[in-house]
Amino acid sequence: MTTKSNLTHEHEYDVRSYEPRMDGRVSITSVCNYLQDMASRHADRMGFGYHDLEESGHFWLLARLHVMMDRLPGYGEKTRVITWPSGNERLVANRDFLIHDADTLIGRATTSWVTMNIATHRPDKPDTVLNKRFIPDRERGLVFPSRAVQRLKKGEHETIITARRSDIDINGHVNNVRYVEYGLEAAPEAWTDENRCLGIDIQFRNESFAGDEISSACTESEPDGDMGTLLHSLTRPSDNTEIVRMRSWWRKK
Repeated sequence: MTTKSNLTHEHEYDVRSYEPRMDGRVSITSVCNYLQDMASRHADRMGFGYHDLEESGHFWLLARLHVMMDRLPGYGEKTRVITWPSGNERLVANRDFLIHDADTLIGRATTSWVTMNIATHRPDKPDTVLNKRFIPDRERGLVFPSRAVQRLKKGEHETIITARRSDIDINGHVNNVRYVEYGLEAAPEAWTDENRCLGIDIQFRNESFAGDEISSACTESEPDGDMGTLLHSLTRPSDNTEIVRMRSWWRKK
């Protein structure tokens, strides 16, 4: 993967003192924040960032995120992220990522995005919104493990979370990474004491807003090789709306 291209962007992040958890490693949500920041940085540089889409009456909406880490960095380390758009498929634009520490590749990720029409609140085809700019199909950092994340109808573990005003992003709804945090919150303490989350596949289905009560539920699913997995759901009980589906991958500490 060459970085000497306008279609590829690279940035380095310092692991800050407030990011590591009690085991000294950052959580998977810190990695998700890096990816979200990288996507917006590169889109701005390429001329289809937030303000560019705003002029045409659109905004970017993350539809799905899949990230898998071999290890999570710790305090004082540097994390280098490389990103590139990897082609459009019907109503979604794909973007992929490689995550490095000082010495080696430690993670991969892929995302799919829609260009949402502000007036209709429906997605328009990315190639039309981006002024028919040609984004070639490129190699993938990671592929989604299934066509869709499996739905969890009823979880073994459940907690209620109230979305805060500080959880709201520039588009006026709960930020994507907050949903990852909400989903992981339902994992029982006995599970998180013994395991570290190294991967997620999250599908965003509906918006939520400050003040919404959200039910976060999870249950243990089939193991994937040497990794345990959980299935998660986020729903809004007031109108029975499904907000998020998620699967997480865990390895013994």
